[in-house]
Amino acid sequence: MKKFFVQYWRSILVILAILFLSFAPPSDFQGIPTFKNEDKLAHLLMYAGLASMLIFDFRLAVLNFNLKSFRFIFFCLVFPTLLGGIIEILQPMYFAPRSASWFDFLFDFIGVIIGLIFMNVFKNVVTKIFYSKKN
Repeated sequence: MKKFFVQYWRSILVILAILFLSFAPPSDFQGIPTFKNEDKLAHLLMYAGLASMLIFDFRLAVLNFNLKSFRFIFFCLVFPTLLGGIIEILQPMYFAPRSASWFDFLFDFIGVIIGLIFMNVFKNVVTKIFYSKKN
């Protein structure tokens, strides 16, 4: 278990940040400049960041992996999508005045896909930057 936390500490921090931002009272964010549909952009960026970080951590933990492997698909694509859906379901139930939105969930999913595309395009650059510091 300790090995898991050491290998995925970056992803865990991103998950904790998403949980805080998703469940904190809206009054905590008063005074922050806003624009139309800023929450959709926030969902997209949060989940693109989460998927990217999960893929990055997964690549470092499992050096010889297959993009079509069950573990990769579950941990890097299905898990963040499910997390977004569960958060949307829990918000109105336990964290009023928060509300659920299918569009928020859609932007969570789009963010996961963007994270996958980003890491697929820049995987070698990102991995070299961080992995070379490790050695």
